[in-house]
Amino acid sequence: MRVRGPLPATTLPRTASPLRLTAARAFDLTGGSPLAADPDLRTFTADLSRPYGVALDEDALAGARGQSYAALAELAVRQLVDPARPVDLLALVYATPDVRPGQSVAIQLAGVCPGEPLSFAICDEGVGGTFSALGIADAYARTGGARRALLIAVEQADLHHRPHRPARLPDRHSASALLWESGGGGRALQLLDSRADVTASQVMQAVAEFEAELPVRALLVLGPGLVDVPAPGGAETRRARPGNPYTGGWAALADALADPRLAGRPLALADREPETGRLDLACWTPEEPAG
Repeated sequence: MRVRGPLPATTLPRTASPLRLTAARAFDLTGGSPLAADPDLRTFTADLSRPYGVALDEDALAGARGQSYAALAELAVRQLVDPARPVDLLALVYATPDVRPGQSVAIQLAGVCPGEPLSFAICDEGVGGTFSALGIADAYARTGGARRALLIAVEQADLHHRPHRPARLPDRHSASALLWESGGGGRALQLLDSRADVTASQVMQAVAEFEAELPVRALLVLGPGLVDVPAPGGAETRRARPGNPYTGGWAALADALADPRLAGRPLALADREPETGRLDLACWTPEEPAG
């Protein structure tokens, strides 16, 4: 269910976040899941779409196209989580439906992820979902309830019903996963901010204002929702791959984190959900921010 209205304030408190971005991975999963051939997918999708008068996508159903979010997320868990360093909190973020819509993937992941973490899913927020998950993880970390948090954003390229209006769909099955840990090392979360209902005519000014808040020498990653926005003149920028609307910004952030040329430099990510106009910014610094 989507509830529209003013966003709650998400700017971090003055004290530094205990979370440190210590590792990130991004990957694609080719082919389809065997679950896409399950006849229950047609029945389930038809039951969900019928009240809204939208048709099934017969080509996607007949071709058994689609990927499992459980498969994508479990790959991320295996790549980033060590049994010797278990996770306390896990968030799964997605926008397009899973190939098995009736499954709670977040609960399933809690059973396969070392640490048996508290797990939840965020959907229907578009690209803002992962920023929301980061704010939740920060709140848990400030209470001492999460020493390590794993955030996984997933997207699959196939929709099994016809959307009632044009929608941004990925062109491949992808996941981006980020590991946040309390304590030393990594990059500290210094800035997390959201703005609601930023219109197309306001985007350039809002991005420029965000850019002015960044530390010196920060690299600013512009997410897929800002593909048509000129880069601000101050910070060095990189652009995310537009074919991954929901994971592309975080994949580009993972690439920047792994780039030895950027060691010691602040990293920032800005992205916008065109459907709602929500604009988000997050920034991480390798130094401890002043209290």
